[in-house]
Amino acid sequence: MKRGTINNIFKSNRKVLANFSYLSILEIFIIAAPLFTYPYLVKTLGRELYGWVITAQVTASYCTVLIDFGFKRISARHIAINNHNKDKINEVVSAILTLRSGLWILSFLIYSSVILLVPSYREHYVLFFFSFLTTISSVLFLDFYFQGTENMKYITIVNIVVRGTFVIATFFIIKKSTDYIYVPLLWSTGYALGGALSLWIGFHKYNIKYTLPDKKILIAHLHEGSVIFTSDVMITIKDKFNYNLMGALVGVSEIVIYDIGAKICSLLQKPVTILSTVLFPRIAKRQSVNQVKKAMGGILVFSTTMVILVNAFLPQIVKFFILEDIDLDAIRLYTLSPIFVGISWFISMNVFFAFGKQRLVLKSTYVTTIGYLILLGIFYFTGYLNSVMSFVILTVSSYLIEAIFRGILCNKIFKSLS
Repeated sequence: MKRGTINNIFKSNRKVLANFSYLSILEIFIIAAPLFTYPYLVKTLGRELYGWVITAQVTASYCTVLIDFGFKRISARHIAINNHNKDKINEVVSAILTLRSGLWILSFLIYSSVILLVPSYREHYVLFFFSFLTTISSVLFLDFYFQGTENMKYITIVNIVVRGTFVIATFFIIKKSTDYIYVPLLWSTGYALGGALSLWIGFHKYNIKYTLPDKKILIAHLHEGSVIFTSDVMITIKDKFNYNLMGALVGVSEIVIYDIGAKICSLLQKPVTILSTVLFPRIAKRQSVNQVKKAMGGILVFSTTMVILVNAFLPQIVKFFILEDIDLDAIRLYTLSPIFVGISWFISMNVFFAFGKQRLVLKSTYVTTIGYLILLGIFYFTGYLNSVMSFVILTVSSYLIEAIFRGILCNKIFKSLS
C-alpha cells in the first residue's frame, strides 16, 4: 500500500482513531486500575473477606442496570444523529439525567430490601452500602453524550486522574483485614467525583443546558430503553449471578479464583468493546455491510490471537493476582470466552443497534438466557455445581450459544440487505 494512501486513511479516520485511543485508555484503565490493588488486597484481607468485597460489588452492579435502563446505547445514537441540533441534545441529556436520578432512588430501595432479607449480606451491611455508592457514577457520568459526539479527550483525562488517585489511596488506607469495608468506599468516591466532573465538563465546556423534560419525552425514552433494559437484565443474570450462587454453594473464598478468570477475560474483551463503541456512530450513519464484515473478521483474528498469547503466559499472569498455587484449568477454559463475547457484542452493537434492529438483541438474549437457565438447572439437580470449573463451563457455554444465535440472525440481516 502506498504511503499516500495510508496517510489518506489516517486523515479520513482521524477522529475515529483519536476517540478509539481515548476510549481505549479510559476503559482499560477502569478495568486495570483495580488489578494493581488485587494482589495487595487478597494478601491483606484474605481470600474470604476479599470474596465478600467482590460479592458486594457484583450485587451493587445489578443496580447500575436498572439506573441506566438501556439509555447508554440508545441515547448515544440519538446524540450521534442530532449532533448539530443543540436543542435536541439538551432534551436528550436532560431526560436521561432525570430518569437516571429517579431510577437511582428506586434501585436503592430494592437493594436495601435485599440486603436486609439475606442474613449473610446483612452481617456485612456497611460493606454493601459503601458498594452501592459506586452507582452514583451511573447517574452522573455523561458517557452517552461524549460517545455520541465522538469527543472522549477531556472525560478520559479527568476520570483517570480522579479514579487513579483513589486507587493509589488503597495502599495507604487499607492496612488490615478489618479495613475491608473501606475498599468500596474508596472506589465509590473516585467514581462519584469522576462522574460529577464529567457532568461539569458537559455543562460548562460544551454548554449543555438542563431543562425539565416533558412527561411524554420521559415516557418515550423509557419505552425505547425498555427493550435494552430487559436484555441487560438477562445478560446480567447470565454474567453475574454465578458470583452469588458460587458464594452460597461453593464458598465465598472460591469467588476470588473465578473472578481472576473474569478479570483476565474482561481485559481481553475490552479492545473489541471499545472498537465497537467507537465505530458505532459511523456505522449507524453509513450502514455499510462490507464495513461491518471486515470489522468482524478483524475482531475474530485479534481475539483468537490474544487468547493464545494469554494461555502461553497464564501461570505468570495468575501469579500476579494470587501467590497461592491453584488449578489453572478452569481459568484456561474461561479465557476462550472473549472469542465468543467479542463477536457477539459487535453484532449486538454494530449490526442490531446500528441497523435499527434493537429487538433482535432482546430475542437473542431470551434464547441465550433460557439456554443458561436450562444448563444451570441440569448442573444443579445433578449436583454438579460444586466447583469453580462447573461455573466456568456454565459461563463459557452460555457465551457460545449467544454467539452462534446472534451470528445466525446477523447473516439473515445481511442477506435481506444484499
